[in-house]
Amino acid sequence: MEQKVNSDEINRIEEIFRSSTSSDELFDAFQDAIKLKLSDIGLYKILLGNPTLSPDEIKLFTEKLIKEIPGGSFDLLMWAGKVFEHHTDYFNYVNDALFYYQRAFSVQPESYKPLLSLLGLYNYEINLPINQKIFDVIDKSVSSVELKSKIYYALSKHYKKCGDSSLEIKYYALAERAAEKESE
Repeated sequence: MEQKVNSDEINRIEEIFRSSTSSDELFDAFQDAIKLKLSDIGLYKILLGNPTLSPDEIKLFTEKLIKEIPGGSFDLLMWAGKVFEHHTDYFNYVNDALFYYQRAFSVQPESYKPLLSLLGLYNYEINLPINQKIFDVIDKSVSSVELKSKIYYALSKHYKKCGDSSLEIKYYALAERAAEKESE
């Protein structure tokens, strides 16, 4: 997709993505990058991480990028999930993080990474409805994951943190068996 572009132009766009505090300027630079057919996912991660962007703008840019760079959709969806996960207003955007991690999983259902990221959304301080959603998604999704041991070890640690030793032991045993199969 990427055409031969002057490195000064790429550096200009990157600098705007990195430091601009104007949504209009960010949008214009984004349009320039798309016109130049730049496909460097790292460049767009800088844009999506710019704190000037509103959640709606992050969503808009992410959706446009997925259409423009379909081969990068997994990385873009994971990154959007991370941006929402670490948003200063966590409680209002945790569902957006969940949504993007689920979409990333649908793109690569063999990958354990979105499920680990989902588990990272779990709130140990407040019993939020999203906590149950996280486990519902993990429970129905783990069967397609190639490296199940990664998920099971994480669940074992989760239950240890929650003080549930029986589930900690159960998932640790599942992790050990899965790791054994994965090493064959």
